[in-house]
Amino acid sequence: MIIKDIMQTRVVTVGMDQRLFDIKDIFDNVHFHHLVVLDDEDCLAGVLTEADLLAELSPFLGKAAESQRDINTLSQRVHHVMTREPLTCHTSTSIEDAGSLMLDKGVSCLPVIDKDNKLLGLVTWRDILASLLANARR
Repeated sequence: MIIKDIMQTRVVTVGMDQRLFDIKDIFDNVHFHHLVVLDDEDCLAGVLTEADLLAELSPFLGKAAESQRDINTLSQRVHHVMTREPLTCHTSTSIEDAGSLMLDKGVSCLPVIDKDNKLLGLVTWRDILASLLANARR
C-alpha cells in the first residue's frame, strides 16, 4: 500500500504569523495533535505539534502563580516554535517506508506534498498503524 491510500486530505493548516494563543485554542478544542504551517504562497513551511506548543507554554499558565511573562508566551508567532523543513513524503511513498522514516527520525507525522511543495495531505503514525492492523485482520 502507498500513502495515497491512507493519508488524511482534510488537514488543518495555519499561517506562520498566527499567534500561539490561537494555536492553543485549536488544540484545546479538537482531537488531533498536528498542524501544518503554510507560507504566504500556500507551500509547506513547517509543522507544529501539540507537544511543540506545550514545550513553549508555562505550566503556570491559567493558574494562580501565572505571571505576565507566562501570558506573553501566547503572543509568540507560530514561526518561532514550528519545526522548519519537516520530513515529508509523497503520495507514492510506501506505508512501510513512511513508517520507517517516522520511527528512525522520531516524528509523529509526515506532510504529504507534491513536487512544488504544495500540501496534499498528512499521514500520522496512527494512520499507518490503523492501516497495518486492518490489513493483518484480513
